[in-house]
Amino acid sequence: MNVLFDTNVIIDLWDSSEDFESSFQAVDIALHRGFGACITTPMAPSIVYLLSARKIMSKREAHAAFGKIMDMFELLDVTATDCRLAHEKGKGDFEDDLIAWAAYRHGVDFIVTRNKRDFAKSPVPALAPQEFADIYRPHDLEYETIDWPET
Repeated sequence: MNVLFDTNVIIDLWDSSEDFESSFQAVDIALHRGFGACITTPMAPSIVYLLSARKIMSKREAHAAFGKIMDMFELLDVTATDCRLAHEKGKGDFEDDLIAWAAYRHGVDFIVTRNKRDFAKSPVPALAPQEFADIYRPHDLEYETIDWPET
C-alpha cells in the first residue's frame, strides 16, 4: 500500500499542536506496517518554509529536518501531465489538485491530510490522520501519551 502524507501532516510531526498525536500515529503506523510513505516534490519548499516561518525551528534546522524527511518518505515527481490534469479536472486549490493527480499517477492508495474537504474531488481517497490510524493500527500496537517537563 502507498500512502501520501499531505504537507500539514508532515508539519505536525515537528509541531506541538493538538494535531501532533494523530499525525505521528498515522506516519508511524504506515512505516511500522511497511507501507510506502511518500510526499510530492512540490511539497518540499513548503515544508521547509513552514517549519521555520511558524517558528517551529530555525531555517538551518528546517533544512536539516527535510533531510530526515527524505530518509523517511519517498519523493514523488510531478509532471506536466499532472499539471494539466489538475488544471482541467481540479475544482479546488490548485496545489492540492496537483498533489492528488500526481498521487493518482504514482498509484497512491490514500492521501492522509487534515483537510479532507480539499481532496473531496480527488481521484485518490483522502483520510484524516486519526481515521488512517484507527483503520490500519495493528492490534498489538498501542500509544501512550506522556507529559514532558516544561523547559
